[in-house]
Amino acid sequence: MWDSDTLGDEKKARPNMAEAILGNPPNLGDPIKLRKRIAELNTNRRENDPAWWNDLAGAHIRLGESKRAAELLESVVTRFPDDYGVHANLGTAYHLLGRYQDAENEIARDLEINPDAHFGLEKYHLALLQYLVRDAKYQHRHVYVDEFTGVFMESNVFLRSGIEEGLILEGSTNTLAQELPALEKEYAEMASTNSSTLAYKLHGLLGTMAECDDPPLYRTKWNLATNSLLQEGVIYMASLNPSEPACFVMLGILSIKNHDLNLAEAAFDKAIKLGSPQAEILRVKREVILKHIREARTYSSSNFGSLIALACGAAIILVIVLRGALRWFHKRSSR
Repeated sequence: MWDSDTLGDEKKARPNMAEAILGNPPNLGDPIKLRKRIAELNTNRRENDPAWWNDLAGAHIRLGESKRAAELLESVVTRFPDDYGVHANLGTAYHLLGRYQDAENEIARDLEINPDAHFGLEKYHLALLQYLVRDAKYQHRHVYVDEFTGVFMESNVFLRSGIEEGLILEGSTNTLAQELPALEKEYAEMASTNSSTLAYKLHGLLGTMAECDDPPLYRTKWNLATNSLLQEGVIYMASLNPSEPACFVMLGILSIKNHDLNLAEAAFDKAIKLGSPQAEILRVKREVILKHIREARTYSSSNFGSLIALACGAAIILVIVLRGALRWFHKRSSR
């Protein structure tokens, strides 16, 4: 959204990763105050001012009345074709209504008007929409910040340096695309065996299939994986879309990048519960993470035990030395 409250919202401290994963959805405003604002705006109409329309539509969006907001802005979008806020708010209303293609068109337009829209974070909104407009098969084998798709599918490097390096997925529209039908058939046959031992092979095959897909259009302009606002953008999208599993998949990936494995496991678990099309992949990822955590705890416990043993041994030696010193001092004193 973009209305008179937005700047104040954005100046507040960004929610951290834990809050985005474990916290509550954001409070978009006091309903009583929002109703009062709508009444005041309708009393003091400024229909030739796009800011008036943005404030009115923004209040309806904050109240959960996205359909009304869309109706308002649809009536004036051609009157204010170059107003960033009108396109941003209409795109947000469409997004909340599940009209992802219409939302993508509006958000793409607002980024044409202002490439640094929403303090540089609107690019992540466009990336999410360009993921949501694709079919279920595409969503199954990609993440919405598409540059991380490769490392997400490559299980053997998932907890190692590969995720830090990005493993950028290049994508192809040429020879690889011709292989996709055969790869999909191979995947379906392999998946039908329902064998847990094939999980890593299946994920690797999904990664190969992902390379056959046309990359999302945002990638012709930006590399969001190397963008300085990567973490802030992913957290922001998850905070505003608390029911969208794709957002929590990305939160999990960035948590691993930050070496926060417990948060990563929680994020993937939430994505599964929200109905992610990647649920079976995420379950395998969670098992890898949980195993890693268990091994780390076992290692830490054994090291702690060794330290206790060393401390006890040192204490015994110290007692023996002190006793000897006391005996020597006692003998010297008695002479």
